[in-house]
Amino acid sequence: MNQLNDTSVSKLVEKFLKIKALGFVPSRRMHNTGIGKTFEDLLEKEEDNLAEADFEGIEVKSQRDTALSYITLFTKSPSFPRGANRILRDNYGALVDQSNPLIKKLHTSIFGNRYNTYRDIYGFKLDVNRSQEGLYLSVKDLETNNVILDSIGWSFNDLQKAALKIKTLFVVWADQKIYNGVEHFHYTKAIIYHDFNIGHFITAMENGGIMVDIRIGTYKSGSNMGKPHDHGTGFRVKREFLDKLYDEREDVE
Repeated sequence: MNQLNDTSVSKLVEKFLKIKALGFVPSRRMHNTGIGKTFEDLLEKEEDNLAEADFEGIEVKSQRDTALSYITLFTKSPSFPRGANRILRDNYGALVDQSNPLIKKLHTSIFGNRYNTYRDIYGFKLDVNRSQEGLYLSVKDLETNNVILDSIGWSFNDLQKAALKIKTLFVVWADQKIYNGVEHFHYTKAIIYHDFNIGHFITAMENGGIMVDIRIGTYKSGSNMGKPHDHGTGFRVKREFLDKLYDEREDVE
């Protein structure tokens, strides 16, 4: 770590320990995102959707201790070709409104070690091409078993740029309880992951350790009506695989 990052980590650990000492605190928001919003508020961080990391170069993630769900590392739409989201939505998306063929959505989760099943019509899979330094989306027709699309993808360089915000990752775990109908969190431990390794990430992609969630909808009104609405193509990992993506970790309790 460089000195600036080391100083920022120390500051964040100090803030975390003070938050931990508070015990159970009420959620600042309903449903799944409450855990992250509450921790950000306690950090006195303003909510944003910026590409930069959350706290002085450190990305912060909050998880319920019992959660088995995936952790989103970053979001990145396909690098190529231009208009990839429209191609995917128009050709493979499901109709949202039967009376309007322009309103479609494509929601599917994809891995690198197997084809999924989407609408019992298509199979989606991720293919790593090391010689071309790219990650490609393969789509096959489940009836014929023929690949019908393999030209959409991400360059390794673009993935590495998207991952800059998670070079250092601070993951916080919390116990939860319901009190007077309100979810409460006690942030009890944290793990700091240092030095994200893009090579390890690519290997994990090949082995099925990374899930890519494609979430493309359609604007239903306004000046963008009919255009693709990218809700964020998320690159996600299960908590037990995080260690494999980083060169170093330290536990905070």
